[in-house]
Amino acid sequence: MKLNLKIKSGALQFTVFVAVLIALLLAGLILYAYTFIYMKEQSKGAIENIQFADIGIQTLLEQRDFNTDTAQVDFIKKENQSIKIHLSQWGLFQKGIAITQFRKKKFTKIAIIGSLIKATESPTLFLKETHNALTVVGTTSIRGIAYLPVQGVNSGYIAGNSYYGSKLIYGSIKKSTVELPKPEKTVLDAIEYYINEYKINNQTDYINLNSGSRIINSFASKTKGYYSTDPILIENKIISGNIIIKSETAIKIKKTALLKDIILVAPIIEIEDETQGNFQAIASKKITLGKNCNLTYPSALLLFQDNKSTPNQISNIPFDNQIFIDTKSTVKGIVTYIQTKEIPDYLTQIVLEKEAKIKGQVYCNGNFELRGTVSGCVYTTQFLANQSGSIFMNHIYNGTIENESVPPIYGAMPLEQEPKTVLKWLY
Repeated sequence: MKLNLKIKSGALQFTVFVAVLIALLLAGLILYAYTFIYMKEQSKGAIENIQFADIGIQTLLEQRDFNTDTAQVDFIKKENQSIKIHLSQWGLFQKGIAITQFRKKKFTKIAIIGSLIKATESPTLFLKETHNALTVVGTTSIRGIAYLPVQGVNSGYIAGNSYYGSKLIYGSIKKSTVELPKPEKTVLDAIEYYINEYKINNQTDYINLNSGSRIINSFASKTKGYYSTDPILIENKIISGNIIIKSETAIKIKKTALLKDIILVAPIIEIEDETQGNFQAIASKKITLGKNCNLTYPSALLLFQDNKSTPNQISNIPFDNQIFIDTKSTVKGIVTYIQTKEIPDYLTQIVLEKEAKIKGQVYCNGNFELRGTVSGCVYTTQFLANQSGSIFMNHIYNGTIENESVPPIYGAMPLEQEPKTVLKWLY
């Protein structure tokens, strides 16, 4: 007897449907697992990119030899992961870049780098050994660690005023040396390059100051600039980022301009009253900062004079060969005067007027007239006071140097053999 077994087409279709459904479910599970693992690796890679960028910046902080070439950091032994670091000069400071990559994802971290200053351990005052004692007069106050000549400190008398403090130095006294701590050679080389050589060679690197009211260039992009042999007036503009503006004559900044992180280079730089911003000004003849200005951290005013061949040359033009900071202005950052001549004179190279403030570092291998307040540290060859028609050498009259209203750790101009720190993260 024969049995005829027939499977209905509906049952066959159902079986195929179930098989396909199971196959899709399995494929979905496999795809989900693969996607989960891939996304987990991508997320982990992105996090590691950030962590490795921090390691890259830390490597630059510990790097003693200055090398502007992009370097591959070889401590990462992971497939598809890489890190590159680059160190270059940016005005008085250094610019560190760390670029990390995992597969196609990149992360870039950029920082301004300078010397590390610990407020309670670093010098509040370093007065070069010139075999002349420091003399304090009036309401002068020095608080912190003071490095002084072997003759120490005395109280003095100017224009009917004696010294009114209860202590000559409110802190410890140590012996200074015949040389100021020196800026790193790369700083000096960069300053001379900006003043003597910097020009814009490629049209693609040029910015037009008349192109609009807002000009921005990221530090992740190539440096751009503006160059002129004529005076430059900057007003009614916001200029920010990786930009250098140079004039062979003079630059004047009006209070209607807002400058952030850029570098200005000219023989003469004049900053109008009530100007605000954050920038570096590098000059070879003079810098004047008007009244009620506010330059935020880390700004820098630097006057560099290559006067070794003309040590006796004197100018009768007001504020020439000088950084002048007018009353009620504040500079948060660095104020620096550097000259190449070694013969001392009786001229004033930095003047900080009454009620004016510097929060950060003053470095002057000339004469500093202190009438206002420096919160941070001062390195200088001599102090000078112009009072009652007389010049008083190594005198401070109604000036203040203190380390109590600054952060415990902050950054300044790179000095030889000093540890480094990040002053500011860039964009």
